[in-house]
Amino acid sequence: MADRSFLSIGQVVNLLRGSYPDLSNSKIRFLEDEGLITPHRTPKGYRQYSKEDVDRLEVILHLQKTRYMPLNVIKQRLDNAEDLSTLAYEVGLLSDVPLKAEPKETKQKLHPIEDIPDLLGVNISFVRQLAENDLVRIIRSPQNRELIDGRDFEIIRYCSELARFHIEPRNLRQYVLAANRESTMFEQVLIGMLGNDNSDEERDAKLERAFKKLHDLTDGVHTALLKNRVFESLHAIVEDADVDVIDAELTKSEHKRKIAAEQDAAKPQSASKPAAKRTRSSRGNRRS
Repeated sequence: MADRSFLSIGQVVNLLRGSYPDLSNSKIRFLEDEGLITPHRTPKGYRQYSKEDVDRLEVILHLQKTRYMPLNVIKQRLDNAEDLSTLAYEVGLLSDVPLKAEPKETKQKLHPIEDIPDLLGVNISFVRQLAENDLVRIIRSPQNRELIDGRDFEIIRYCSELARFHIEPRNLRQYVLAANRESTMFEQVLIGMLGNDNSDEERDAKLERAFKKLHDLTDGVHTALLKNRVFESLHAIVEDADVDVIDAELTKSEHKRKIAAEQDAAKPQSASKPAAKRTRSSRGNRRS
């Protein structure tokens, strides 16, 4: 790792002090003495902290601040965690489920279904449930081997995370139907946007950009609609009492505007005429 990938202890303190105001060089050294972090050392003995060191330190500080855990318990949690990002999500430090991205060559390969537990950490039976609900495909080889397309890995991971919330593959059938409907609309739009691109690379890049834009827009509509429906179902909506208050306020405001309009209409018009004459007179004086 190049030196520029490391931070000094002072840089780490400056980076994290906004969230942890009491953080200091001595506190980081103390955590090192307790065996919770092990920074890299230069030949001259200076401490250098990688991104992984900083992430680990932030988990420690977060658990101290929010869970009041003693250091020995925190160390045990860290030692038992299979993945630091997953632990950070589980303890509330990250708001999104961390998903590991696969390299392009892995995404484009076919993998025996027996390898999926080692590759993704999910059971074969779970993959079969996904296939039964058309979320992924199990491809049969000429030798009748069951293969999984690497491009389906992302779906498998998302579904596996959703299972933690007791959302089963059968509950996700609606998204399969929605994707089937939307794909036709996307295809029609994208065909028109691609034009006469001759280069495959140019075409692929343009297709990727256009798809992302369309997806972001339609996903925004979908998310807003879904949020509204869920909040309505959970009664996080405007109650009848609130509607009555709004009606009363609007009625009161409309009444005030009506009175103001009537008063304006009742004002004598003659008051403005002398002013107009004076204006014309002054203009005549200026011309002379």
